[in-house]
Amino acid sequence: MDSNVFHNKVEETKTVEAPIKIGDKAGTQDVKVEVPYTEYEHMNHHPYIVDHYKLGDTWTDKLGGFEKEVNLIDNYLRGEIDKGQLKNEVGAVKEKIDKIYKLCNIEKTERVTMQIEKLAAYLEFLKKTDNINYNHFKYK
Repeated sequence: MDSNVFHNKVEETKTVEAPIKIGDKAGTQDVKVEVPYTEYEHMNHHPYIVDHYKLGDTWTDKLGGFEKEVNLIDNYLRGEIDKGQLKNEVGAVKEKIDKIYKLCNIEKTERVTMQIEKLAAYLEFLKKTDNINYNHFKYK
């Protein structure tokens, strides 16, 4: 019996890695800069509340729109920013809305229409009480 053994030549393969440049990532990264709350409407052509509640383009409709409520909420939040009670950041506005939700027992599982109406009613109440306090101290 002939025992011929055939061997194949095994070649080693070397992988060459390209050097990675550290600190040269500016061209490849997407940088998102958060717009201040007071500039949001100017940049996006609608108030932040429209995007927060995903109202789309129909928020200004005369029938079924939320223009009055959105403007009331937006004016209240801008007033808080102007008074220095709230940071001029979208994140701070989100936190403020969440705090008001807890305070007023507004559930995020409710319909959006109910959430907006309850929030607007509460902020209108706060605005009226602030005006009463202001007038009281004004004439004292």
